[in-house]
Amino acid sequence: MAPAMLLLLILLAIGVNAQDFPSPKCHQNELCTTVKRCEESDDSGQKVIKPRVAIRFCGEGLMCCDKEQLKSWDTFQEEEKSIQNKVSRFPEPKPNESCGLNMECVPRKLCRDNIIDDAGVSLINPRIGKTQCSKSLYRCCEVGQEVDDSESPYVQKQKDFKYKNCGWSNPKGLIPDEDKFNYTEDVSVFGEFPWMVGIFTGRQKFLCGGTLIHPQLVVTSSHNVVNETVDTLVARLGEWDLNSVNEPYIHQSRRIKKIITHPDFHPQKLFNDIALLELKEPVQLAPHIQPLCLPPPQTPQLISQLLSSTCFATGWGSKDAKVDNLEQVLKRINLPLVEHSECQAKLRITRLESRFRLRPSFICAGGDPGKDTCHGDGGSPLFCTMPGERDRYQLVGIVSWGVECGEEDIPGVYANVPYLRNWLDEEIKELGITL
Repeated sequence: MAPAMLLLLILLAIGVNAQDFPSPKCHQNELCTTVKRCEESDDSGQKVIKPRVAIRFCGEGLMCCDKEQLKSWDTFQEEEKSIQNKVSRFPEPKPNESCGLNMECVPRKLCRDNIIDDAGVSLINPRIGKTQCSKSLYRCCEVGQEVDDSESPYVQKQKDFKYKNCGWSNPKGLIPDEDKFNYTEDVSVFGEFPWMVGIFTGRQKFLCGGTLIHPQLVVTSSHNVVNETVDTLVARLGEWDLNSVNEPYIHQSRRIKKIITHPDFHPQKLFNDIALLELKEPVQLAPHIQPLCLPPPQTPQLISQLLSSTCFATGWGSKDAKVDNLEQVLKRINLPLVEHSECQAKLRITRLESRFRLRPSFICAGGDPGKDTCHGDGGSPLFCTMPGERDRYQLVGIVSWGVECGEEDIPGVYANVPYLRNWLDEEIKELGITL
């Protein structure tokens, strides 16, 4: 092997750049390299301070250069390359959408409230524009009125919150200046139903819905959690848009302490499809995080009252039976309850056929074309107005199963919470928790 090639291999093996090499004309702490490389790597400040030292040349276009300087330069270059690679993989977010002179669309929580600057007689200067932003939960804000998270006007509103009782919705949502975004009929507004829970696996993959019934208790479906463990699940409270963190109030996440499935749950037939999750730590109640009331145990009088109530189901499941994609924003579906024998009759004309018997642990709702819960909605709540109340609700069902999604005259089937109320009470008492 040629001496030059051998020297190159030795230099590479000891981590020395191939263009740097020892020279008898250089000191022991120096290597001979190109003038350009030595000047580029200079970390002594000599370009500014002009040191009075003689430069030692070790060949044509070559000079003696400090080893540590060269090593430091190569490390710096590698770090810069790594940073550039990261930047190319994660490009900087696009600038905010402009909505006027010195105005831009920002998340609502990052714009001060609509304060009027009374700078002179009859002179008013609103800080929030009237232009409609293209994204929900964004508003047109004067650049000077933008704030960071810690100064958000919503922070103080959350501190001032006083919980009054279970089951109260926020019918207009939690946007004080009213959100003018053009939502479709089947989409909830932010914070409208504060008991909704998203249940995720440990890798933050959405699993199913749930309902907060106490600061430390969530009700969901057994079929979604029967094969899970407390180490694999996380409950997310106060969630609305699964793909955004720009909500005015941030969500809270809690690990699970205990999973309690109904002892008579049937994994194939889905009888008694209910489960209780005890959270490791109670959630902090807030405007967007509040429990839903449980109904009284089932009686003919209760069923009669529920049949005339206004009922909704919520969830992030698909709107189309042919598509498995989740919805980004929490759905709101107005669903009438269907009497038990009527539901059984309607289900018997489907592929379930004439001998199908609807068990008492099920309750039905829906049947209007295009309005139904579907894939991904499992465990989510079906809730109805309480007697004499307009915006206060009680949990009536838990999304369980259906023959199709959104087909006319085919109701969806839910776990019957009034029927299962006694089981819930017993389990909650065993946990030492009082509702």
